[in-house]
Amino acid sequence: MFFIEKEKHKFSLSNPALLVIDVQNYFFDKTSPAYLRGSERVLENIKEITNSVMGKIPIIGTLHIGGSNPLKKWWGNIVEVEWTKLMVEDYKFNHIIKKDTYDAFYKTSLEEILNFLKVDQLIITGVMTHLCCETTARSAFVRGYEVIMVEDCLWDKDEWYHYASLKNLAHGFAVISNKEEILKNF
Repeated sequence: MFFIEKEKHKFSLSNPALLVIDVQNYFFDKTSPAYLRGSERVLENIKEITNSVMGKIPIIGTLHIGGSNPLKKWWGNIVEVEWTKLMVEDYKFNHIIKKDTYDAFYKTSLEEILNFLKVDQLIITGVMTHLCCETTARSAFVRGYEVIMVEDCLWDKDEWYHYASLKNLAHGFAVISNKEEILKNF
């Protein structure tokens, strides 16, 4: 699907970190009010990529908890503590960032951690592609990071939101890759 963009913007990994955004029971548990139908398909891919890069590059997870005032107003709720269980084992993360809005950089220590680790590329996985993942990708880009979105390790409310977001990001912010392309580098 991203053939033209991939031809124009090839990537090679230099000093990347894997960013796993909001892979928590709020989005993956079928009893949750925010369950993303089909998310279990990408969960296995996220676990595989996490296991494959563990110990080779930094792995940073985000955990959405609570909600900023704009999010509370928009969605009419917050993410309660009971919905903050990570779906990837805690010990696989070098850092876990708590956030209360879409952007994983906003009012968090993410940028300081990346600077300390001398990271220049972010490999982004998680949910939701068009909200937290896209907002964080754009924020990373304007901060000078090369952004790689892993299409089959991201998911959304449905495939239309997912692919529309990736198509927009591919136009000016991120290289779109897949799990196998990333794993070839490790």
